[in-house]
Amino acid sequence: MTTESLAEITAKCCEMKEPSEQIAYLQKNNSKELRNILILMYDKKWSFNIPSSPPPYTPSEHLESHGMLYREARKLSYFVTEMKEGENLDQTKRESLFIQMLETVDKEDALLLLRMLRKEPFAELLSETINEAFPGEGDGIISNPMPATPLKKKRGRPAKVKEESWETTVPAQSAI
Repeated sequence: MTTESLAEITAKCCEMKEPSEQIAYLQKNNSKELRNILILMYDKKWSFNIPSSPPPYTPSEHLESHGMLYREARKLSYFVTEMKEGENLDQTKRESLFIQMLETVDKEDALLLLRMLRKEPFAELLSETINEAFPGEGDGIISNPMPATPLKKKRGRPAKVKEESWETTVPAQSAI
């Protein structure tokens, strides 16, 4: 049996209706990488030092990239403002590392990373459920949860949001 990608785990968890099913499924698929992505997506105390808008990247088409986010997730600390690992990286290098990460992982995992970057929690998966599945210090692993987004979409046009732009440009591929 192959390992499920992190995007598959979160998608299947969101399909489940009962919180008790979600808790059991999250505990069954517990990994440091899954917990870190959920913390960075749901917890307001963590912020990113790269723009929240989607960067220019080419999604991976390789079948071997399935599950690659487990290996690439160790680089997430480079993009978090509150962590010291990325302090010595200039903004252009940091952004190009994130683009490389998006191009390395499975396309569904890349979409999960972009959702994490926008701090857009799943409406079907509540922070309380995650905290119950992964009890940490205090009330759980998410100490300052983002407000839950409603399942129903609002009518009318979405509000315009001023987005940051990416400083880097995608380098041209050299012919070999």
